Amino acid sequence: MEPQTAPSVPARSSRGAWSAAGAVALAVLAKGKLLLGGLKALSLGKLFLSAGSMLGMIWVYALASGWRFAAGFVLLIFVHEMGHAFAIREAGLPAGYPVFIPFFGAVIALKGQPRSSLVEARIALAGPVAGAAAAVVCAGGYLWTHERWWLALASAGFILNLFNLTPLPPLDGGRVARIFSRKAWILGLVVIAAMLLASPSPPLVLIAVLGAMQVFRGGAPAEGPDEAQVTPADRRWMAAKYFGLCGGLAVGAWCCSALLVR
Repeated sequence: MEPQTAPSVPARSSRGAWSAAGAVALAVLAKGKLLLGGLKALSLGKLFLSAGSMLGMIWVYALASGWRFAAGFVLLIFVHEMGHAFAIREAGLPAGYPVFIPFFGAVIALKGQPRSSLVEARIALAGPVAGAAAAVVCAGGYLWTHERWWLALASAGFILNLFNLTPLPPLDGGRVARIFSRKAWILGLVVIAAMLLASPSPPLVLIAVLGAMQVFRGGAPAEGPDEAQVTPADRRWMAAKYFGLCGGLAVGAWCCSALLVR
C-alpha cells in the first residue's frame, strides 16, 4: 500500500466546488424525478415480489424434485395464472402480479368487481384452460423426446388444473359453478373432505374451511351490474365448457398415469 500524501489547498478547493455543484445537480434531478420514482416504486416492488416468490418456489421444489422438474412445474403454474391475467384484462379490469406460495400454489389479484357471474366464470375458467394447454405441450415434449420428466410434468399439469376445477370456492371451479348451480359447491365440499381423509394437508384444510364458509353462508352473493343480461343459454354453455374441460383433463391425467407406471 503506497503512503498517502496530503492534498494541496487548491486541489481541496477545486474538489469542494465540484462536490457542491454535484449536490446541487442531484437536488434538481431529484425534484424532477421524485414523483415519477414514487409512482413506479410500488409497481416495481410488486414485480420483484412476484419474481422473487417464483424463484423461491422453484428452489423449494427443487430440493425434493430437482431443478428441471421444479422449474417446469412452477412455469405450469405461471401459465395458469397468466390465463387468469389475460381474461381479467379482457374484461377491462386491472390485474396484479402473480405471487407464488410453496405448497399452496399462486394467486393473482383481481382489482375490481366483475360485472356479472358470467364474466367471473370466464376469468376463472381461463386459468385451467391455459394450464391444460401447457400440460398438452409437456405431453408433446414427451412424445418428441421420450424423456419421462416431460411426462411427469404433463401429469402434474393435468392433475393440478383438474383439482382447481373442483366446484368449491376459493378454487376456480367454485367460481365457475356459481353461474350454473351453487348446489355444486356441496359436491365440491364432499370431494375436498374425501381428499382430506385420504391425505390430510394444510392447503386442503384451508380450502375446506374457506369453502365451508361460502357454502353455509346465508344470503345471495353480490352480483354485478350486468347480471340481468346473463341468459340461460350463457349458463348452459358455461356448464358445457366446464364439464368438457374437466373430462379432457381427467383423460389426460389418466393417460399420463398409465404411461408413468410402465
